[in-house]
Amino acid sequence: MWPLIEAEGLIYIYPDGHPALQGISLRIHREEKIALVGPNGAGKSTLLLVLSGLLRPTAGILRVEGEEIRNWDPRRLRAKSGLVFQDPDDQLFSPTVFDDVAFGLIYRGLPESEVRERVYQALRAVGMAWAASRISHHLSVGEKKRVAIATVLALQPELMLLDEPTAGLDPRGRRELIGLLRDLPQAMVVATHDMRLVAELFPRVVIMDQGRIVTDGPAEEILRDEALLEAHGLEPP
Repeated sequence: MWPLIEAEGLIYIYPDGHPALQGISLRIHREEKIALVGPNGAGKSTLLLVLSGLLRPTAGILRVEGEEIRNWDPRRLRAKSGLVFQDPDDQLFSPTVFDDVAFGLIYRGLPESEVRERVYQALRAVGMAWAASRISHHLSVGEKKRVAIATVLALQPELMLLDEPTAGLDPRGRRELIGLLRDLPQAMVVATHDMRLVAELFPRVVIMDQGRIVTDGPAEEILRDEALLEAHGLEPP
């Protein structure tokens, strides 16, 4: 069976000439949960943006279920994946929580009845149905993060991409978010510095540094290798 998403030799160079990705190759299979770790500036967030179809790679190949994306037509990629930004305020901009979750569905031209059904299904999945009529910016950071996840869940992607989901959360909010992520059935790639989250949730770990993948393997092996973690600015959980 083909991987859900496959990257081969991805390169991304920012307009100022900075090489953010330098030959990234990665296979993501259905229902697989992958932690993407590494120091600041390693290229983790850039890789998520490329995998979500929001950034066009400078070079390399992306395949969706074995079919290569040609001439940078990312529609199939965007239909399969959804990105949750590190700062939920970058994702929430509508008058109410309902409107935020409905935005992408309305943009896709879905009928009103289906929009409403999907919005409440997504909000129930993250425990935020009670807040549908609330103003997003009046919520706590943890609640905002749940709503941001709901905006992606409503689109029913097969792959969730999350950038630093536990950043800025208090211990209770962090525990609640970990429980939520554990229960989601989708494939997942999560960029994080939270090594305890990695140990609790992810069977597979990919370490990035200076725009390259330096190791990719079972979490229990990688997390035991203190020398490897230290060499790439990481601490054991």
